[in-house]
Amino acid sequence: MKTGFIKINLAKIDFWFCLVLIVCNLISRYPFLNTRDLSWDEPFSAFYSQFPVSQIISELLKGNNPPFYEIFLHFYTAVFGISEYALRMPSLIFSCITVALLFYAGRRLKGRWVGIFVALLFIFNNLQFFYSLAARMYALFSMLVAAVIYLCIFCYQEPEKKKYFYWLFAINVLLCYTHYFAGFVIIAEASSWLVAYKNKPFFKRNFIMLLLNGVMAIPLLFVFLVRASGFVESFDFKPPYPGIWKNVIMNLINGLEVFNAAYMILMIGLIIYLVVCVYRKRIEYRNTYFFVLLFFLFAIPLGITWYYGNTYPLFIDRYYLYATLPLFLFSAVSIATFYKPLAKLLVPLIFIYLLRLSYQNFHRFNTDYMLREWRGAALAAKNFQQAKPNTVILVQPLWADLGFSYYYDRKLFQSGNNYNEELRKKQVYRVWGSDSLVLVLNHIKGNDIVYYCDENARVDSTNDGVLRMLLRRGYKQDSAIVFPLCTSVILLHAPE
Repeated sequence: MKTGFIKINLAKIDFWFCLVLIVCNLISRYPFLNTRDLSWDEPFSAFYSQFPVSQIISELLKGNNPPFYEIFLHFYTAVFGISEYALRMPSLIFSCITVALLFYAGRRLKGRWVGIFVALLFIFNNLQFFYSLAARMYALFSMLVAAVIYLCIFCYQEPEKKKYFYWLFAINVLLCYTHYFAGFVIIAEASSWLVAYKNKPFFKRNFIMLLLNGVMAIPLLFVFLVRASGFVESFDFKPPYPGIWKNVIMNLINGLEVFNAAYMILMIGLIIYLVVCVYRKRIEYRNTYFFVLLFFLFAIPLGITWYYGNTYPLFIDRYYLYATLPLFLFSAVSIATFYKPLAKLLVPLIFIYLLRLSYQNFHRFNTDYMLREWRGAALAAKNFQQAKPNTVILVQPLWADLGFSYYYDRKLFQSGNNYNEELRKKQVYRVWGSDSLVLVLNHIKGNDIVYYCDENARVDSTNDGVLRMLLRRGYKQDSAIVFPLCTSVILLHAPE
């Protein structure tokens, strides 16, 4: 089989294995594509994708995300619209491509069993499952990292072919403008490049490629350094606790059972491997570059962010989502190497055992991941307002307004640069604290209020926040609809 992207010498049976794995990924995810309201950061991507490309760049460079994914959505949604189904379909497609890239990377490194095992670990991974159903950049970022690994194999094994380095350069650039953690990917590539000095054509061409990637990332580096000081203010920051390394890895691989089993198998395999090396009086150095690359791809971000964890809130599972890919590949290649004397029998059995453990925890989500309350909360606020047309809606916190407006009035959500003006026309105001509330109350004297707030805002309101201020000013709470997982909608009558 051949493609125009890269020549792939796959046996016919490998093509069918790859196709079956892609179909399994599609079947396991597609039924869930529309079972969850557009929520958390998804409305952010959908909203900004509607602006002109130049404005997307200027707006997002002020925020915490590079603009490539929203630029992609800009052209995509112009054709397919902004329904939940349309917005999430690209992420599902990206995940299917990732399955194919992982299968072939594993196949090329250590054989068919490794390719199948790694692809199935990806398919059964809860975090990857969830973010392949989210209209955010994370599935795209994982796909691009899988492409980096895939291309690094070709660049190292066939360094005389320049086209692989051109593709790798292009993918690295896209990574840099998709998520700031791309910097860790480039650092991992550069660090592992140092151990490949014996492969002179690769060493030389990869150096030039990485140098050019560094130049292309300079504009983004300046933006990141400027934004870094604002990261703490953007998140509910909690410094890392002692066991967070283990917990992050457990989240990446579906739980404690998988973690303990994989750790035990790797340690036993390492001992077997070292005993065999001592017996043969030599250590096998083959594939050192790939071991180092895969290890650094997940170890460097965890190590660096742990070091700075008391300053910046970086231990967030979705940031490490891409690290599942090199972690799976590193573990699979290690097992296939350590148990090489017994590989034909033991490696398939070990892989099947680990897959069974991973599958046991498949779809075991925290309830936050499968929230379906934004639509109901927005419509409840709308019904309160329609019952008495002069009623004002207050939305807290600021970021909640996009999820609210998506279900409150789709035309309002799509009003672009006139968004804030259209919000006010609909008697909807965003509040973030006492100062903003005073400004709104001075403008809306005598109006009843619907207070739409997320769970954190509601808790803050009971601690002298917005709700308490309204009650002190004479507003009387009539009724409240509490959506237990995330949102509350509270009706208050104006003072008589």
